[in-house]
Amino acid sequence: YGKAARSDHTAMYLDRDGKVQSVAYRMPEAKKLKGGNGAQSTGDDDAPIVNTRPDVTRKGMEMIGDLRTDALHEALSRAPIEDDTLMALLVLAFAGQNVSVTSGTRDVSCYGAAGLGEHAAQLFDQDGRLEFDMETLRVTIRSLLIDVLSCRENRSDSGIVARVAGNVIGADNYLPNMGTDEFLSCLSRPALEASCMGTSILPRQRVKDTRAALVEHFCEKRFVHQAALFAPDPEKLSAWLRKNEVLEEPEDEDGAEPAAL
Repeated sequence: YGKAARSDHTAMYLDRDGKVQSVAYRMPEAKKLKGGNGAQSTGDDDAPIVNTRPDVTRKGMEMIGDLRTDALHEALSRAPIEDDTLMALLVLAFAGQNVSVTSGTRDVSCYGAAGLGEHAAQLFDQDGRLEFDMETLRVTIRSLLIDVLSCRENRSDSGIVARVAGNVIGADNYLPNMGTDEFLSCLSRPALEASCMGTSILPRQRVKDTRAALVEHFCEKRFVHQAALFAPDPEKLSAWLRKNEVLEEPEDEDGAEPAAL
């Protein structure tokens, strides 16, 4: 800015009208080295970075990844592993960056998967070693399963496996009282009248009167609708098992090798 000095440089350029124009510019002064010998630096604060070839190329790292994975899978299938270590490894597997879980304990309106690493981190000591006691492992696995398994009618639904899990651990006993006006209003008339079975309530002429009588009856008792029980539908479970059945490869008779072409 201002009047150009004799030490300044001049650059020529073409403007938008195609005319040759000039502009003065000034280079930064060269910095002196701290050695005091009068030598000047090049003006750069840092020395130029020379790009060198890495010890292992990208293709080499991909080969290492394949070899590691094959070795890991072989060890998981054949190496002796204690039960507590096996359970801990399952927790670590869910914390992997290639695992995406839409948790029923989180807000599914937000995009993204549940961060399961917080469960696995509890199994490490201060030195970064996998070190834990069985009580910590049990609590961690319970927390992990809570994050993973869901029966909600949204994209966090785990499907029939969550129903099976709830049936195995007796989750029916933890279902709350469903004899409320909010839930009973979701039932059809036949279903609502069927809910009167086993009670002293008789179906009324108006649906809302029947519902009000049931709400009053169940205010101090617990009502669980049959549709809410965890036991999975046998046909749906059979269909899921057939879909996920592992088919064994047919063995060659007498171990004969295929004839050479």
